[in-house]
Amino acid sequence: MAANVSALADRLDADSLDGLTTSEAMGPWRLFWRRFRTNKIAVVGLVVLILLILTAIFGPSLIATNPNKLDYAAINAKPSAVHPFGTDNLGRDTLARLVYGLRVSLTVAAYVTVLDLLLGVPLGLAAGYFGGKVDIAVTRVGDVLFAFPGLLLAILVAAIFGQAMTDRFGGIGRLMLVVGALSLVSWPMMARLVRSQTLTIRERDFITAANAIGAGNTTIVRRHVFPQLLGLIVTTSTLGIAAVIVNEAVLSLLGLGIQPPDPSLGKMITDAIPYLEMNGLQVLIPSATLVIIVLAVSFVGDGLRDAFDPGSIS
Repeated sequence: MAANVSALADRLDADSLDGLTTSEAMGPWRLFWRRFRTNKIAVVGLVVLILLILTAIFGPSLIATNPNKLDYAAINAKPSAVHPFGTDNLGRDTLARLVYGLRVSLTVAAYVTVLDLLLGVPLGLAAGYFGGKVDIAVTRVGDVLFAFPGLLLAILVAAIFGQAMTDRFGGIGRLMLVVGALSLVSWPMMARLVRSQTLTIRERDFITAANAIGAGNTTIVRRHVFPQLLGLIVTTSTLGIAAVIVNEAVLSLLGLGIQPPDPSLGKMITDAIPYLEMNGLQVLIPSATLVIIVLAVSFVGDGLRDAFDPGSIS
């Protein structure tokens, strides 16, 4: 019996070593992907998000219909072979406008996310790691912006500068104004989260050891602090995309976002509301698309957060 117990113990030790070796051999990114794919909802959200991005990129070239073409013979038409999603109150093809509106929403979200990373991450790192006057300056600017409700501040900026930007630069100017207004109210949150996490990382033993051996601040931040923040940055950016898309739709709903005749999801909803009883699909289709985008991004963000969490079940 002692021999059987010894053999069983040896087998358990071998299995444990094999599992440890396998985990170590996988590498951090393979281990991250294994954690992410265990979240089935997040994987579905990622697939949906990829399909939406591909639709926004290649859809306009595959759909021959001009989204701004008026067809007075097919005003508020029901779905048909010619117009798969029907038409709006001016006879414009809903499918074509939906694809172009999707492109606008994702473009705004992409630009705002990039600006958040370019502003929030470096400023948050500098404030958290160096402290002192840098921390005070970044924190005070963030506090001033946090004093205003984010969406209301974006509405104020868009209302003040919207007409001037449209007159001077056209549709591109209005798009850039929306991006700037939403970035203005979103980067302080990224900076605050990065600063908070950096303050914690700065006090850890490996940072003390790096300082002890004479490593420069730039080297420490690049090699030791920033990699520890990567999970937070990716997760926060992903979850922030959903808020940006909703806020862009709200600006368009209020007439402060993308201007006619250029389509956007919010503008499509606004234009269709007066005809809700006559043709409810014109409200339902862009609204459902907006909901799908937000849910997909939220599911992916939750999956990324769980995958980056060291306490996740692997």
